[in-house]
Amino acid sequence: MKPRPKSDDDDGGGLDSLLDTMTNVVGILVMVLIATQLGVKDAVSRIADSDIVDPAMVEAAREKLLLTKEQRDVVATQLSDLKPVDDSAIQVQLADLRRKLDETKTNLDQEKAIANQFALKIEEDTKKASEAKKKIEQMADADAKRDALNAELVKALDEEAKLKAMLDDTPVQEVPPPKVVTLPDPRPAPEGAREVTFLCANNRVYPIAADDWRDTIRKKAEFIVGARRLDGGPAVGVNEEAFMKEFKKANRRLTDDFFEVELYASGIYPRLKFIPKESEGATEEEVLKPRSRFQKMLFVLDKSKYYARFIVLPDSYEVYLAARAMSDQAGLLSGWDPQGEGWQYTTHLGGSILFGPKPPPDPNAKPAPPAKPANVID
Repeated sequence: MKPRPKSDDDDGGGLDSLLDTMTNVVGILVMVLIATQLGVKDAVSRIADSDIVDPAMVEAAREKLLLTKEQRDVVATQLSDLKPVDDSAIQVQLADLRRKLDETKTNLDQEKAIANQFALKIEEDTKKASEAKKKIEQMADADAKRDALNAELVKALDEEAKLKAMLDDTPVQEVPPPKVVTLPDPRPAPEGAREVTFLCANNRVYPIAADDWRDTIRKKAEFIVGARRLDGGPAVGVNEEAFMKEFKKANRRLTDDFFEVELYASGIYPRLKFIPKESEGATEEEVLKPRSRFQKMLFVLDKSKYYARFIVLPDSYEVYLAARAMSDQAGLLSGWDPQGEGWQYTTHLGGSILFGPKPPPDPNAKPAPPAKPANVID
């Protein structure tokens, strides 16, 4: 059977296929019926043409005929059930199906729109739930911090109460007498007066016997240079490396009651460095103690021949004030020289030892004017 042409709307395709299938089934049943009748007719003809008729064969043919009639009746019944349907009715059914399909699509679109709305609402609710969870966590953290701060506050209040109780039990301290500091009056030392140097470091006072050490070490150094023949003349000078090796071998330690003394080279010149011993020197208590070693040292000096110079480091201002008060009480002219932290006392060795040739004098140099006496007294 020729297939029906397809409608513009694909929704009627299902019914067209059903009609085609039913028509094909009817055609097949008709062909089966025709073939069955032809087969029965051939069988009867063969029986009639045979010379000998077998009763069994006749009976079998009769049964086959009855069976064929039954099959024909069944096919006829099926054909009666498959009567052609009016095309207008099919069109009505198709229109009804299209309408229902449209309604279904409309309902589906509405359901999708509703589902989308629910999805958006669920997403918004999820965001709100997440934000609420974060707020809850923040509130929990805030509560924990508040508890920690409360604990610290309670601890601080307890400590404050303890300190107040200790303050109430502490006797009132008397105010120490004020320290009198005279205003400086910078001026030179009296003509011919010699300097006595004191180093205020480690909150102690150290007397420096620099002149005595200079004389002693210079003699030892000159002896080594002569004995080992280390001086190469004015054009070469003393061999520094060999001299230092021989000097340290002969003088392993240079020390007195207050300092470790070190000989070193600064360019071509030998110099001395004084390193104070931390456990020595006069403390503030010893400075103020009557007839102490420091006070004896001050009071035995000839006030007309000597003046005191105090070199003060930042950690020893208090002990300097005490020593200066004793110096003023002894009638000794004094001055002070403040230095920075880490400063060290050094001085020249003097003598003829030079670690290299002496630089030639500048022929164009003008003679220096006589220096004004330094202001060492205040």
